[in-house]
Amino acid sequence: MAYREIGRRLGVSEALVRKRVSRLLSQGWMKIQAISDPLQLGVAIVATTYARVRPDVVEDFTDRIARHPAVRYVAIGVGGHNVVFESLHADNQEVHDFLASELGRPGIVSSETIQVVKIKKSVWDWAIPGDPHPDDEPAPAGRTA
Repeated sequence: MAYREIGRRLGVSEALVRKRVSRLLSQGWMKIQAISDPLQLGVAIVATTYARVRPDVVEDFTDRIARHPAVRYVAIGVGGHNVVFESLHADNQEVHDFLASELGRPGIVSSETIQVVKIKKSVWDWAIPGDPHPDDEPAPAGRTA
């Protein structure tokens, strides 16, 4: 959405919107990023792994897995699995090697990995309250402006 439109909706000037956005960006409160669907971009395998990790190693494990270049999302939770992560791979052998090296470590109690074949809704899909939605159709993956 353009700064001019934000200003119009908020009843402030475009210059004020630019100034506030600049401040939020410089102070680290906000980032502007492009969000893509890896499957649409040709990534062969998107894998989501749910793991049960011993509490005494969960922080070290998630810190380690978060640094891996194939991993794009890591979360610690509660329930039957206490760690979830998403990873991107070129082929089945790469997935196998990755899982064997990362999930074969001490403290990993169990895991389950699924291969994502279609993304129906992303955590990045969102709408601004009051924005018109043509025909009330769901928005495509990622926010478009």
